[in-house]
Amino acid sequence: MKKYIYCLLLNWLVLPAWANQPADLYLHIPDTAVVSELADTTETAQVAERSKLSVLARKMAVPTLLITLGITHMDDEGLFEGSRGLRRVVRSNYQDFNTQIDNYTYHVPVAMAVGLNLAGVRGEHHFTEQAILLGMTHLLNRTLTNNLKTLTAIDRPDNSSDDAFPSAHTSRAFAYATFFHKEYGKRSVWYSVAGYSFATATGALRILNDKHWLSDVLAGAGIGMLSAEVVYLVYPYIQRKIAQSHHKKNQQLGVMPFHSGGATGIALIYRIP
Repeated sequence: MKKYIYCLLLNWLVLPAWANQPADLYLHIPDTAVVSELADTTETAQVAERSKLSVLARKMAVPTLLITLGITHMDDEGLFEGSRGLRRVVRSNYQDFNTQIDNYTYHVPVAMAVGLNLAGVRGEHHFTEQAILLGMTHLLNRTLTNNLKTLTAIDRPDNSSDDAFPSAHTSRAFAYATFFHKEYGKRSVWYSVAGYSFATATGALRILNDKHWLSDVLAGAGIGMLSAEVVYLVYPYIQRKIAQSHHKKNQQLGVMPFHSGGATGIALIYRIP
């Protein structure tokens, strides 16, 4: 009987003290289901991040390669024939070659995009958004190309000026071809083939016309592709920022390219009803 009394007394003395201890002193056994779910979420996030980096690397690979080849061919023999070696071959075989068609061929991908929209063939974006994306691509491409021309000051093969590197015609051609590929390449590979064929023809004609070195054309192609790729990467981010800043139903923000009096830019239109 005394043993039972001692036990009851011990319980009465110990339990209240234990019950008043802070919660963090208890031993927590994690829920295996929760732990498993957290691990799966972390693994999924890591896979998604690696996937994004992989996609980014693939998008930047070709433009980077072309720009690198252009730089290695500047003002020397470079790889294979090089810029000067190729010009000697072209001049010996096409000395009297002269055409102005290269002033128009780089516009063809844009014309095809407009034509497909008029025919009711939808691209990846609505026509209005295509205009915005094209305007942003043009502005970025023009900024990069013109600044590089000023910085490098490379003489043209025919010595007509010192703004050879990179080729602006080729740069625009590949920027517009990449834009066309982004919008319609998923519908048919032949759309992409057509756009890049006109871009390649533009670069080749610039060399045949003795207006550019091989290095100018290679770098121009890379810069053109890079311009469009960068715009398509940042455009969703810009959309999200605009949506977050102007979420009210009756407020609208419009973005559209404009060209007036020789000036080109992007107009922001904010309407409050």
